[in-house]
Amino acid sequence: MKIDEGELTVQVENPVDFVSLTHHDCDLRSYLRYQDLGGYFTMLDGPTYENLVKYFLVRAEIYDKYAATAEEDQKDHIGSEEVYQDKNSV
Repeated sequence: MKIDEGELTVQVENPVDFVSLTHHDCDLRSYLRYQDLGGYFTMLDGPTYENLVKYFLVRAEIYDKYAATAEEDQKDHIGSEEVYQDKNSV
């Protein structure tokens, strides 16, 4: 599916409000500190480069194992035919 970058809208999410969560008796900070995830949430609070997100999204390709294996098998088969033809032409 072809998508133009100008047609996309990037939804920028709000950061986690730990103060509000703590106020409502749901303090997650100790769990995050224990799992060393403080840096991750700090990164999430940083800027979102919408143009960069759009650039990568329209150029993204998805590969599945079956398609990748079939493509590799096809390349191996073609490569072995070329080697066979080179040996017979000598």
